[in-house]
Amino acid sequence: MRLQEQPFEILRLMLERAGDVVTREELRQRLWPNGTFVDFEHSLNAAIKRLRATLGDDADAPKFVETVPRRGYRFIARPTETDASGSQARCAPSPRVRLAVLPFSNLSDDSSQEYFSDGLTEELIAQLGPLCRGQVGIIARWSSMFFKGTLQRAREIGEALRADYLLEGSTRREGSRVRITVRLIETMSEAHLWSETYDRNISDWLSVQADVAGRVARSLLRELVPDVRRVGAPEERPAYQAYLKGQYYWAKPGDEGLQAALECVSDAVRLAPDFAAAHGMLSRLRVASAEYYHDLPRRALTVARETATRALEIDSTLSDAYAVLADVRRTLDGDWSGAEAGYAQALALNGSNEQALRALALMLALQGRDSEALASAERARDLDPLCLAMGTALTWTRYIVGDYEGAILDCRHLLEVDPELLSARRVLAAALLQAGRPTEAAAELETALVQADQHPVVLSWLAHLRAVTGDCAAATMLLGRARALESSRYVPPFHLALAYTGLERIDDAFAALDQAWLDRDPSLASVDADPRFKPLKGDARYAEVLARLNIPRSQALV
Repeated sequence: MRLQEQPFEILRLMLERAGDVVTREELRQRLWPNGTFVDFEHSLNAAIKRLRATLGDDADAPKFVETVPRRGYRFIARPTETDASGSQARCAPSPRVRLAVLPFSNLSDDSSQEYFSDGLTEELIAQLGPLCRGQVGIIARWSSMFFKGTLQRAREIGEALRADYLLEGSTRREGSRVRITVRLIETMSEAHLWSETYDRNISDWLSVQADVAGRVARSLLRELVPDVRRVGAPEERPAYQAYLKGQYYWAKPGDEGLQAALECVSDAVRLAPDFAAAHGMLSRLRVASAEYYHDLPRRALTVARETATRALEIDSTLSDAYAVLADVRRTLDGDWSGAEAGYAQALALNGSNEQALRALALMLALQGRDSEALASAERARDLDPLCLAMGTALTWTRYIVGDYEGAILDCRHLLEVDPELLSARRVLAAALLQAGRPTEAAAELETALVQADQHPVVLSWLAHLRAVTGDCAAATMLLGRARALESSRYVPPFHLALAYTGLERIDDAFAALDQAWLDRDPSLASVDADPRFKPLKGDARYAEVLARLNIPRSQALV
């Protein structure tokens, strides 16, 4: 999924004249010069719509692109990075300089080697974050991968990502040798600041990544980062190949590549027991297994703790491992202050760790620290502006803090970009229900069910909605379909509890919440912030649920 040429050209023209009106006639001449035969009105409106969808903008309440009636359009946001340093949340301030690592091109004849070039991009992003912390903001992987195969100019990409520099390159593998060509480009002038070619054995792959990352960091920061740390490569070449394959699979949307990524990274750890980065990634994948319900959450989180601890024993500077331990402290131990300290440590090591920012945003929202939560979620999206997962995280944060209209607008933008984005459709349905629009909410969940008819969460959410709108027979049928899946996969009791709540089967709802606590379902923490569980609050057992969770906000409300 790439931003097409016409929306890019519109954005570039507006940024050149930020604050001024760009007329429709000027856009016609730039995009469709004389001799081009198109339906101009339809084509321009479609291009503007795609641009707004990518930017997360809204025509009725614009933050970026304003429509000037009968004249044209105007870019109204300042083309500078939002500084969240005024927030009380423990987030690193946004660096002034931003770098995007573009997907490296695979020039090998063998297309199956694509994972090497994608893995190189992923590894450089991961390496550069801690190397450049506090001085250079590294655009996260999803937004960078958005431009794979693009023909857009460096300046246009820089404007879209608000990046000052681009790192681009290519890989060509022949047998046991690999040639890597790297170029550092300033986006404004499109000047090539330096280029380098590396001819190495595959066994030396990880050292090459550290070397390239160090050269880029020195070029950008010079004396600001005098001690560039080199990361030791595992001696076993197959271990690093397995690790790169894991990175490749994990970059797929949602949990599509989760199982394959787990298998590959587990192989990497088995082949190279002291490979710290592989242990760190494996711990992150274990947390994902809990969140996506691929495994019993308690079991997956316990293994994640062990794996992250091992990663830090090998390398005490791994930002992702600290973020994983923070996730585990919050979910397994109910240690919210310890979790917040863990996220702060992760961000101190790598201010571009969008996963830590996203988790911190949710944690702050659940405590009722709304402004801090939104600042953290928006900072995460700012680091990865084209990542749908980051956009969805912001919509859920808006829902938790009670900004239902904001969540609806953001979800609609995300679904314009990707109609298959199940998580955004679910959040949209929940927000529509709270906004008093149950018919629209039901339509969204019905669409989600068509996309994933065996998804227990979708079935449970739709059962709840049908119940609260009076169709208890349909709700009971949907709940039965969800429960029938228990023979073949883990069905999260927390979401079953939502369906029971809608059906006013209160005893069953509390029994399911008790099981969710025993399972340590990460979603259970949202019970007090999600208004769909409001009917349970008058029951004495509800206070017991909150006491177990130990959420500071919940204790204050009891």
